[in-house]
Amino acid sequence: MLPTPNKLAENYVKLWNEPDEKLRRAGVEKLYTPDATYIMYRRDPFHGHEVIAEQITYTYNIYFPLGYHFKSCYNAVGHHNLVRFNWVMVSDETSEVEMAGQNTVVLAEDGRIQADYQFHEKIPTAFVYNDGYEETGRVTRPAQPTLVQN
Repeated sequence: MLPTPNKLAENYVKLWNEPDEKLRRAGVEKLYTPDATYIMYRRDPFHGHEVIAEQITYTYNIYFPLGYHFKSCYNAVGHHNLVRFNWVMVSDETSEVEMAGQNTVVLAEDGRIQADYQFHEKIPTAFVYNDGYEETGRVTRPAQPTLVQN
């Protein structure tokens, strides 16, 4: 049975906010099929539970120490086995939106994500990733964010 679009988006965002690495990994297994693919603009596609979980942990380790968390926009819409939804990353301190994006996911028959395409509509301006992407177009080292001084 397929989840409602907003429930799927809510579970998705909850996974990216999960502080416990073991629960994140279990959440990936619950939300994604074993052969799922996650695609975003800054990295090559990720295939399978292990590498998707590693990417979520990588993301968590970048943003949460800087004081950010993700929120669903509760605007998810479904079309057959596709769901599209928006999310934002907000400052814990100010509640200001630092990043915004949209995901389009393809669901398998069991309701889990088979393919996850992420689009960024607003990228962070409060910090620089320092992961080599800006110089090479590919991530060449672990991100070490540096806050931008105004």
